Amino acid sequence: MITSPVKEKSLALQQQYGEVTQAAGAALSVRTGETVLRARRAASCLLAPLVGDKVLLVSDHDEAYVLAVLERAQANQATLELPGDTEIRAAGGRLRLSGRDGIGMETASDVSLLATQLNVSAVQGEVLVNSLSFTGDFLRGCVERIKLVGRSFDAVLERCHQRVSRSYRQVDEIDQVKASQMYYEAKNTFSLHARNTVMTAEELVKVDAEQIHMG
Repeated sequence: MITSPVKEKSLALQQQYGEVTQAAGAALSVRTGETVLRARRAASCLLAPLVGDKVLLVSDHDEAYVLAVLERAQANQATLELPGDTEIRAAGGRLRLSGRDGIGMETASDVSLLATQLNVSAVQGEVLVNSLSFTGDFLRGCVERIKLVGRSFDAVLERCHQRVSRSYRQVDEIDQVKASQMYYEAKNTFSLHARNTVMTAEELVKVDAEQIHMG
C-alpha cells in the first residue's frame, strides 16, 4: 500500500493546548506540559495571544501554529492583529461598531469616509484641525449660541443678507466701509455722535426735514 507524503504529514499533526510564555509579534513560545514549543500565530487566529493566555495549537515535528485563544490572562484586554491591508465587509446588511467606554481611531496616514448621507450625533464635541477646507453647495445650521475667537476673518461673498432682533458691535480701532452706494433707514431715530464729525461731498449735500436744528 502506497501512502502519499501529504497524508502522512496530516496524520502526524497533533492538537493540544498550552500556555503562552513569550510573545514577540508573530513568534510565540507555548508551554505544553513539560515542553516549550516555538509556534506562530495562524492566519485565522485574529486575536493576538499574550503572555499567560491559554491557547489551542496544532503541531508536527517541524512546525507549530496557534489556532485560537481559549482563555485570556487579562480579561479586559484584547487586540486583533492583521498583517496587511484589511477589509471588513457586510455584504447583506449594516456594519456597526459599538464600545461601552468609547471608540478610538488612530492612523499615521489619512482617514477617508465616503457615504450617501452622514449623520453625527453627540452631547459634546471637540474638533482640532490645523487646516480645514470645506466645499459644498448648501450649508444650514441651527444653534442656540455661537462664539468665535480668532485673529482675522476674511469672507468673499456675492450677496450677504442678515436679519436680527438686536445688533451690537464694538470696534476698538478703525471701522472702514467702502461701497458704491450706501443706504441707511431707521424707523424711529438715527443718532450719530462723535468728538469730531466731518462730512464732505464732491457735488451735493442735502438735508431735508420738517425741522432742522443746528448748534
